[in-house]
Amino acid sequence: MRPFPTHDSRPPAPAPKAPPRTLALLDALEQQVGAELGALKEGVQPLLDSVREGLVALDPPGDDGMLPSPQEQEKLRAKLTSTLEEAEDVLEALQLAVKPGGRSGG
Repeated sequence: MRPFPTHDSRPPAPAPKAPPRTLALLDALEQQVGAELGALKEGVQPLLDSVREGLVALDPPGDDGMLPSPQEQEKLRAKLTSTLEEAEDVLEALQLAVKPGGRSGG
């Protein structure tokens, strides 16, 4: 279906591109982490920021974003995997800290 032209026969401006699904999932994760950990979220935030940078590098926003070379994509994916694994470990430790009976709760 084609968009309707404007009154002066120009095509309408393209709709803003929605954030990639992976970034939307990361946003949801960050909100959940903040809700669950409160101020302790700061312990994992640098890792989440690094994950965001990696996701953006692998899927640049906008129409003019150039994809990295296949070799660079492979390196970025390996770094992203490592960062996600580290973030998982940190999140598990922080969750233990906030649970009743955990290190700081008992």
